[in-house]
Formats: sequence, C-alpha cells, structure tokens
Amino acid sequence: MIPRKAFMQIATVTGVDQYIVVDHMGQIIAHDIKDPERSAGMVFACGRNAYAIGKTRLKYVLFPRENQKNFFIFPVGNYYLGVVKEHSIDNSVLTDNIMTFLTGLLKVRPQ
Repeated sequence: MIPRKAFMQIATVTGVDQYIVVDHMGQIIAHDIKDPERSAGMVFACGRNAYAIGKTRLKYVLFPRENQKNFFIFPVGNYYLGVVKEHSIDNSVLTDNIMTFLTGLLKVRPQ
C-alpha cells in the first residue's frame, strides 16, 4: 500500500495544478482539488471503466477542456490519480513528468 504522504508529493510535479487520489472503492486518499467529492466520483467511475477496456495497457485517460486545463486519470495499482493540468504546459510534458513520478513511487513503496 502506498502511503498517503507519498501521493501528496504529486503536487510538486511540474505541470500539476490540482490532483485527487481515490482507492478501488472510490474513497478519497489525498487531494488538492476543488469539489473533491464530485471529482472523486468522476475519477473512480471513469478510471474503473477505462481500466475495464484497456486493462494493463491503460496508461492514462485524457479529457481535453476548452481552458486548456485538461483532466487526466492515471491508474496507480489499486488507486486512480486524477490530475488537472496547468494551462501553460504541454500534455506530453505533463504525462512524462507524472509517469516518472509514478514509476519512482511504485519502486519505493514498502512490500
């Protein structure tokens, strides 16, 4: 199990404006997002359904927004990470930054 404090470090990743982490039951583990209850339900439902389609090949789901603050959902073990992108950063830069963060997070988690 990944500690809550480890997830909270996602806020320091370049390009992350807001984030939320939910578990496999839709419960909020950590967040720095407006309207966390509503966001948790969306991240959980979208993440679970996208995973059902993509299984282990799913890296992330992207929801583009007109204001360029696109919304991403990443599967992380038994969790889903929802991220609102800063409008001034490119999608590919953000996803690379997050994938690097998640790879490090999964490598150091206690067994």
